[in-house]
Amino acid sequence: MNIVHTKVGADIHLLELNRPLAAGLAKETVKTFRDISDQGGRRVIVNMEHVPFIDGPGLVALLVGLDIFGGDGQALQLARLQTQPRLLFELTEFGKLFRISDSVAEAVAAAQVA
Repeated sequence: MNIVHTKVGADIHLLELNRPLAAGLAKETVKTFRDISDQGGRRVIVNMEHVPFIDGPGLVALLVGLDIFGGDGQALQLARLQTQPRLLFELTEFGKLFRISDSVAEAVAAAQVA
């Protein structure tokens, strides 16, 4: 499975992506965001530990997710970015839209406060 979805709190969902975030996984990721939202979920953390690369459709998928959860960087957080994804967010300045954490635990703690 390319996405592992776990509920880690009353209203906190953790998605673990397990391959590069390119076109195929991008569609699956958007579907998962919509499913969580349709079920009333409002806060999502995306663990990017196993995502060595993000392409254009992958970046769009994260931006769509941000929109689904209200455009709030606290509602859709990214954790454990590898080098290429981190550089992509820095160069595009999309990193200003998302809360980016160095660990999943840090992201969960921030989500619990939000």
